[in-house]
Amino acid sequence: MRQDIIRGTLAALALTVTANMAAAHEFTAALLVTGENREARLAEAVNGFLLAADERDGHPAETSDGHLGGVDVQLLPLPAEAAGQVAGLVGTPRTPADVLVVIGPEPDASAAASPAFAGVVLRPGVLPDGWAAENDASSFAARYQSTYGTAPTEAAALGYNAARRLDIAIRPLDGVAPAAALEAALAETASGMDWQADVR
Repeated sequence: MRQDIIRGTLAALALTVTANMAAAHEFTAALLVTGENREARLAEAVNGFLLAADERDGHPAETSDGHLGGVDVQLLPLPAEAAGQVAGLVGTPRTPADVLVVIGPEPDASAAASPAFAGVVLRPGVLPDGWAAENDASSFAARYQSTYGTAPTEAAALGYNAARRLDIAIRPLDGVAPAAALEAALAETASGMDWQADVR
C-alpha cells in the first residue's frame, strides 16, 4: 500500500478527536487492512472482530456492532473502497476512530505515528498456536465455522485477536481513555493470549 494512501487514511480519521472522547461508553474502532486481496481479507477480519465483540457482552437488538470491555463498539472498515464484502454491521461509527487496528504489511512508521491521527494504533498481535484447530465446540475455529459457515482465515483470526485484546484492555478502564493506559494494557497481550479465557 502506498504511504500517501495510509497518510490520507490517518488524516481522514483525525477530524474531531474531542467529540469521540466525550462518549465514554462508546468508541469507534477502525479496521484497516493493507496489502493484497484487501476486500476479502477486510470482510474476514470484520467477521472475526464481530465474533469477539459478541461473545461476552452481546445482547439482542443491539444498536452498536457489539461490546468490548462492556463498552459499545462501532466498527469502521477501511479502506472504504475495499468494504464491499463487509456484512453484519449495524452501528454508526464516528470519525475519527478512537482505535486504528492495522492488519497487513507494516505501514511506514512515520505514517502510523502521524500527528493527523491522535488515537491508539493497534497491531493485532501474536496468534495462539493451533488457532485454526476445531478440536472442540468451544474453539475459535468451531465458533467461527458455526457463525459464518466457513473455516476462519488468518485475517479472521487477526480481527478476532485484536478485538479480544481490546476487550481485556478496555474492561478495567471502562472505556478507551486515557490513551496511555489503553496502550499500556494492550502491550501486555501483544505477545499472545489465551482465547479460551472468559468466553461464555
